[in-house]
Amino acid sequence: MTRLEQMLGETPYVAYLYGYPHKTAYRPFTPALSLESVWAEERRDALFLYFHVPFCEMRCGFCNLFTAAGPKQDVVDGYLGALEREAHRVKAALGTASFARLAVGGGTPTLLDVAGLHRVFDLAEKVLGADPHHIPVSVEVSPETVDAEKLRALRSRGTDRVSIGVQSFIEAEVAAVKRPQQTAQVEAALDLIRSTGFPTLNLDLIYGMEGQTVETFLYSIRQALRFTPEEIYLYPLYVRPLTFLGKKARAWDDLRIALYRAGREFLLAQGFTQVSMRMFRASHAPNAGGPVYRC
Repeated sequence: MTRLEQMLGETPYVAYLYGYPHKTAYRPFTPALSLESVWAEERRDALFLYFHVPFCEMRCGFCNLFTAAGPKQDVVDGYLGALEREAHRVKAALGTASFARLAVGGGTPTLLDVAGLHRVFDLAEKVLGADPHHIPVSVEVSPETVDAEKLRALRSRGTDRVSIGVQSFIEAEVAAVKRPQQTAQVEAALDLIRSTGFPTLNLDLIYGMEGQTVETFLYSIRQALRFTPEEIYLYPLYVRPLTFLGKKARAWDDLRIALYRAGREFLLAQGFTQVSMRMFRASHAPNAGGPVYRC
C-alpha cells in the first residue's frame, strides 16, 4: 500500500471530481452581485465555454450528476429556450471576450436531435462569439443516442474531439450498474465516430464494477484499442449515496486499486502517456504533449 492510500484510509474512492454543488452550497451576497460586477475584474481573453445538456436516455446506477432521464420534447425545448436566454444574459455581462475552448457535456448532448445540436452551436458562435472552427471543441456522446447524421452535424460545426462513455465491453458488467448496453451497438457507434473523421476519440472505461476482474478489465481495454483511440480515461466506480448502487446492501470489495494498476501498466506498455490519474493519451494523438480539456 502506498503512502497516499494509507493517508486516504480504507478507500481513496470517496468522492467524484465532477460533482455539481447545489445552489445552497454558496453563501448569500448582500446586496446581490450582478454578473457585470462579477466579471469586471476578471480576464476575458481565453475563456472556457461549457454548455450543459442535462438529459439522458436512462440514469446509470452509479450516477448522481445533474441530469434527467427520458425527458419529453417540450421539456427539452424549454431547456434550450432557457439556455438561449442565459447565453444572451452572459454575453451582455461579459462584454468583449474571447474563448479558447468549447465543450458540450451532460447528461448526454446527443439526446438532442440535429436541430437541437445546431441550436447549441449557434448560441456559442452567434450569441457568445466563440468560433468552433478555430478552437478545440469537445462533445460527449453515448452509444444509445449517437447516429451518423448527428456526428456529421457535430463535425461540420468544428467538433474535433468526441468522448464516449463505454464503461465496459462486457454486457454483464454494464448491466450490473443498471446500464442495459449492447456491445454491438457500442462497436457500431465507435465505427461511425472513426469514419466521420474526428481527430480525437476518447473512450471512458470504468473499473470496480460488480463481477469485474483484472482479466475482464484488460479485455475491455484491448477491445477499446481496436478503435485506435487518441485518449482513454480509466474511471473508478464511485458508489454514491442515494444512487442505485448506493442503496444496495452490500460491502463493495475494493478491488479497484488492483484493477487501476493493471490497466495503467497495460496502457503504458502500449505506448500511452499518463496525463492524470484518469487520463491516458496515445502517441498518435494530434495534441500529444499538449493541453488537457475535459467535458
